[in-house]
Amino acid sequence: MSPADAVQRAIDYIEAHLDEELDLSRLAEEAYASVAGLYRLFYALTGHPVKDYVRKRRISVAAERLRFGKPSAEELARESGFETYPAFAKAFKKIVGLTPSAYRTAGLHFSFEPVRLRERFAYAEDGERSDRFPGVKVIRFAPDAMHGFLHDADREAGLEDEAYRIAAERLSAGSAASPEGQGGKWRLFGSSVDLPDADGRPRYGYKMLVPDATDAALAGCGFAAEPFAGGLYAVSRIASASPGAVQDGWDRLVSDWLPGSAFELDGRPCIEEFVAHRGKLARMNLFLPVRRKLRAAEPIEVVRLPERPAFAFRGSGARAQRDAERRFLDWHERARAEEGAHSIFAANGFGEYYMSYRYGEPEPDAYWWENGLLVQDGAESRPLAGAAPRRLARGLYACCVTPPHGLLAGVLEKLYRWAAASGRFALDDGRQWFAAYRVPPGGDAERNAVVRVYLPIVPTRTEERDGP
Repeated sequence: MSPADAVQRAIDYIEAHLDEELDLSRLAEEAYASVAGLYRLFYALTGHPVKDYVRKRRISVAAERLRFGKPSAEELARESGFETYPAFAKAFKKIVGLTPSAYRTAGLHFSFEPVRLRERFAYAEDGERSDRFPGVKVIRFAPDAMHGFLHDADREAGLEDEAYRIAAERLSAGSAASPEGQGGKWRLFGSSVDLPDADGRPRYGYKMLVPDATDAALAGCGFAAEPFAGGLYAVSRIASASPGAVQDGWDRLVSDWLPGSAFELDGRPCIEEFVAHRGKLARMNLFLPVRRKLRAAEPIEVVRLPERPAFAFRGSGARAQRDAERRFLDWHERARAEEGAHSIFAANGFGEYYMSYRYGEPEPDAYWWENGLLVQDGAESRPLAGAAPRRLARGLYACCVTPPHGLLAGVLEKLYRWAAASGRFALDDGRQWFAAYRVPPGGDAERNAVVRVYLPIVPTRTEERDGP
């Protein structure tokens, strides 16, 4: 029996006895493991300690009963595995963020669904059948010292390849001793570095890193020792080193895998490993710095939005995203140059960036992408050159607050699954979804933005349709 099947047996047993007192010894027997072995295996495969998993599942069931039933406080506490209602209420607030009484009428919906390891591992291990979800592993690097050098240039295109070429030439042409235990080959990693502008012109940096080396081994090669913090990384293998394949790999890792995982980004740099075959760069390994989520998942809230005026830069067809983003960035650079330090948003009446695209459309000819700006409530905005005026329709939306996960595909899938399972709402195909990005002053849109993803929905019950 595979480890995944053993843990899944334990998960299925938990589901069948969720409202009963669970004996961990009996649970371990169901998984054909010792109690200690079950603890380790369960955490490794699900990302949750077994007791925390049981508690979150019980709280999720209790949240459903609170919203759609009328259980007594004592009954709810007992069925959730607590001896007293105060103990239950304390745990409920810690996990959900609201007291049970406040949750009954709140717009927030909490859900912690059962883990299905067979489904999860079916796609996680089968990268050849689905290039959208390549195999991803989470590993831990120990803190260590690396040796590196910084390559800088006045253009971003080709920066990584040029840095790798220089590093490889230095290692082969210099006096570097061949490493032991690696087939006589050095491992080469790289990471982007933000550099200040030079004489008003942008500079781009990329640092090449060599692990498991000494100053003596790399003497004369131009590498200097520096600390490496280590930590958790999600790793994905890319079977091509072309820039397009590498970018697609990062998009899948950040946009598709990360939102549905038990992890979130932390502040360390992303790392790329360059893997050569017979002297030529053959493939890449991508290392995404992560940490375990403090909460089970970002909650989903139902909100009612007014009509939102906006201006959009839109692209269509196979190059939709590239065209829309290029036009938006061109406008942004012109506006920043014209208005100097004065806020672009304040000057034009805008409040947030927004992004939207035709989700789930496999045909390039029917695909579209929008980047734009949302007008602040009550503000008068002036037209933007090259942008089309838009009005994002009013109504109910399922909303999830999330970090900027690339294309947000994983967040959208979560919202779609929630709507399908809710029984109270249906998708509204007459309106488009959108993501609103709020960036703090001086922040970076790719790192510091708070993103709200809005999926249009309609209530399935007639009496809930009333509203502005």
